[in-house]
Order: sequence, then C-alpha cells, then structure tokens
Amino acid sequence: MLLIKTSLRSSSIHGLGCFTEEKIKEGQVVWQYDERVDLRLPVQQMAEFPVPFQDFLTMYGYTEMHAGEKVVILCVDHSRHINHSENPNLSDTPTQSIALRDIEAGEELTCDYRSFDLDTQEKLKVGNKLSTYN
Repeated sequence: MLLIKTSLRSSSIHGLGCFTEEKIKEGQVVWQYDERVDLRLPVQQMAEFPVPFQDFLTMYGYTEMHAGEKVVILCVDHSRHINHSENPNLSDTPTQSIALRDIEAGEELTCDYRSFDLDTQEKLKVGNKLSTYN
C-alpha cells in the first residue's frame, strides 16, 4: 500500500509510471505490504484462472517465496505501475519500499525488480509472452 500521494502518467521507461505528487525524503517509507489490500495468490493456482487474468498477474504482480510457497503479490494501488530501473530511487524489501535519496514531487518512482521479484529475468526479456503460469 502506497503511503504517499501518487498519480499515473505516461512513462519514458515503459507504458504508465507511478509518479509522486509530494516531496519524499531519503529513507522515507513509500510503500508497505498490507495484507488487507495487497493480494497474495499461490502460483500453483494460477493455471485455474483465465489466460487474460494470468497475463494481468504476470504484468502487474510480482513473485516471491512466502511460507515455503511461490506466490504472486498483486498490489491494488498505483504501486503496481512502479517501473524497473538500473538506477532506482527506491530500495525494496519484501515488505517495504524506501527512498534511496530525496525525490522531488512529479518524479517517477522506480525500483530494481531484481531485489524482490523471482521472475524478473523473464519479465525484462524483450518480446516476452506474458503468461508464465500455464
């Protein structure tokens, strides 16, 4: 769940991006996992869903290990539009995103997918077909 005000805009990185509408201080927590609003789905169940929904989860979710099981996390807010960067302005743990530096209002928020998404290599391949769960 995002803890700051954001908006979606066209991104020079990819599609839509998540942009902060307020100044963020270095070290500030920007996003925090909240089981009340962030959906955790076991990867084993993905094939039960229609392919369009699998594609949606692949595009907007990320995979991690939780209690010994590979799961997909789907954030329900603008955070699912935070794009990957080799030089991100956010640092991620499984439960939080923290500003690596001061971030000005209007800046796009970025993170390094490799720090939390088990399927990063597949997702960042050019021309990747989305469905990975069937």
